[in-house]
Amino acid sequence: MTFGPSPSTFRTTPTLVFGRGAIHELPDHLRRTGAGRVLIVTDPGVAACGVLAQVEELLNDAGISFGVYAGVVPEPPSPSVDACAEAIEADGADVVVGLGGGSAMDTSQIAACLVTNGGATEDWLGVEILEKPGIPTISVPTTAGTASELTGNAVIVLADQSNKMSVVSPYIYPKAAIVDPALTDSVPPDVTAATGMDAFCHATESFISVKATPHTRLYAAESMRRVVEYLPRAVADGSDTEARDELAYACVMAGYTLANAGTIIVHAMAHAIGAWAKIPHGVANTLCLLPVMGFCAERVPALVGGMAEPLGAPNGANDADRAQATLDAMRGLIDGIGLSTRLGEAGVQRDWLPEVARVTHGSRRLMDQSPAQPTEAELLTMLEAAY
Repeated sequence: MTFGPSPSTFRTTPTLVFGRGAIHELPDHLRRTGAGRVLIVTDPGVAACGVLAQVEELLNDAGISFGVYAGVVPEPPSPSVDACAEAIEADGADVVVGLGGGSAMDTSQIAACLVTNGGATEDWLGVEILEKPGIPTISVPTTAGTASELTGNAVIVLADQSNKMSVVSPYIYPKAAIVDPALTDSVPPDVTAATGMDAFCHATESFISVKATPHTRLYAAESMRRVVEYLPRAVADGSDTEARDELAYACVMAGYTLANAGTIIVHAMAHAIGAWAKIPHGVANTLCLLPVMGFCAERVPALVGGMAEPLGAPNGANDADRAQATLDAMRGLIDGIGLSTRLGEAGVQRDWLPEVARVTHGSRRLMDQSPAQPTEAELLTMLEAAY
């Protein structure tokens, strides 16, 4: 493994607090931002499960003034992010806490930037388009998978629901990430499975990305090892705290590699499918993983086969054997947690597939990070095979 011909940059959130009980450090980190008024941005599910009440109690006990915006919606469309920015301004908050899954954190991060940059969410889509930092944010995940707390990109669904797009900027990173695995203990099995597969896709896609380095592959490999071992356990028994802790750590490792090497075709395809079918992001990624990795195994078997060892797959005699062992291990993981690999079972309509292929092919930021470049027709073949 060698470094590429060009210098590489490694970025992530400057402060990570990890471990059971980490949430109790939130007031101290808010004080370090100079917080006068805090707005917690979350969703109704987090409010209903008691996590919001726990955070409210912490801030009350610390004497920190705060409000709550619980209007985040899953797979947030851009108008919902605009509405959150309006709520921040109306509240007068000078620090935002994104509390929840990826939707809550992404919404909080973009909305905080809209407060200072002006305009609407769709004005700032793309790479390093934002002109100035937003008001400070702190991200507190309640699922183990999205890694929004550690990356400089936040994802929304376009208002016309034709695709998912990202705001990518160093200004998206929160000031701190508070990762407390205890906040994931009440996550139901289906959500645990889907979010865990999101982390797995972050690790596997970034491992073979053209932007990967030996540095990022270390994190990707560690993430893969833990997901394969602990995700089935966490799905089978949500009270397995060791599995919850290890899965949260796997998500962190995947977040580090995601933030720097990036994802490839799986995410490009899943964004289009998720926007059209309105299915959870981790489910969409799972549906796309095997077709895309099968394509890559044919074109770049050495890269795909390089994942066999961290996946615990047999070390075959050659690259093709190791690539096939990698695919078999991936399928075994998906089968073991009870997720589907068939697009039709997820509500995707067959007549959507040509347009999904076209939109995927046009998602150049992600597609160009792939070590193997499919044509639009080859993308359609992958989708048909997964139907």
